[in-house]
Amino acid sequence: MKIFIPSDLSIVSKKNLFLLVRPFFSKSGWTQFGDKFRDWSLIEEESKLVSNVNIADVLLIPFEINYYFDNNLSYLLKKYNNNCKNLGIQAFGYISGDFALEFPYYSNITYFRMGGFKSKLNKNNKGFPAALSDYNKRKFGTEKIKIRSWSNIPTVGFCGHATPSASTYFFQTIKIFAENVKRFINDPFCKNYEKYFQSAYHRYQILKNIEKTDKIFSNFIFREKYRDGAKTKKHREVSTYEYYDNIINVDYVVCLRGTGNFSIRLYETLMMGRIPIFIDTDCILPFYEHINWEKHILIVSWSDRFQIPDILKEFHDGLGEQDFKKIQIENRKLWLQKLQPRWILNNLTN
Repeated sequence: MKIFIPSDLSIVSKKNLFLLVRPFFSKSGWTQFGDKFRDWSLIEEESKLVSNVNIADVLLIPFEINYYFDNNLSYLLKKYNNNCKNLGIQAFGYISGDFALEFPYYSNITYFRMGGFKSKLNKNNKGFPAALSDYNKRKFGTEKIKIRSWSNIPTVGFCGHATPSASTYFFQTIKIFAENVKRFINDPFCKNYEKYFQSAYHRYQILKNIEKTDKIFSNFIFREKYRDGAKTKKHREVSTYEYYDNIINVDYVVCLRGTGNFSIRLYETLMMGRIPIFIDTDCILPFYEHINWEKHILIVSWSDRFQIPDILKEFHDGLGEQDFKKIQIENRKLWLQKLQPRWILNNLTN
């Protein structure tokens, strides 16, 4: 795979860079062996940086797509699209942020994103996984996971922001309202307004419903604030430990969107070799062409969210010891392989 990265703009900060260009980033400019190239186990023969777009297989847009529109640089995207169109190749970029932003369609630019609503997005929008460091390896010193045995009654976990607090409900509503006002001011004819979704309240309702059943064991830690409101390094370390300890010590983890229409918890659960209960709110999961998600996660539609105890019990009873352990191993393997930059880069054109 020959990769071209445009150098139209100087890099002031790494925070706006697209994840897939990070392996080729250095303080002196784009280079084959950038800061993350070897850290991410990339191989030059697989991912070759070229300085001439005419011999490239793909073009990687270096900054987040949002950056170009926020800084009146969208003309560069038109330029990249025209170059790719003339050469018969595809460009790839990333849309960041919690909200389901829409950007102009370009025939030869694929937008990767975590947020957005699948039913409203065109074919040039693709899902993208969360970028995570390997907590399992950091905690246990190995890439192997602790495998849980199957039991008659499954254990479900959750640790995070889930509360019936009226003030939190109001704050999350106002945040979305402010975003919609901003969109109206920018474009009075805008048709793409953010849906109201009070994630902490909905999580609380779903978890409390699960707690009422005797069909499954629940291990829930309800937080009044995101990351327990941690402001110090010590508090963040404690809240992180409690978060992953909760995942490790259960069979399944409830994964419901937050402010954005995506769940980072989904990828954290896969990383730790556990099985996500993914509540689908019209989400866009990555690499459907290559990943049979139904073999890795239990997908529950939003309309069935209060039937999770029955749905989970039926799913769990149908597994048995061997299949239950296999899913844990395969989920960890999925995260280690197909949800990493090396695999993504190698499969951009597949």
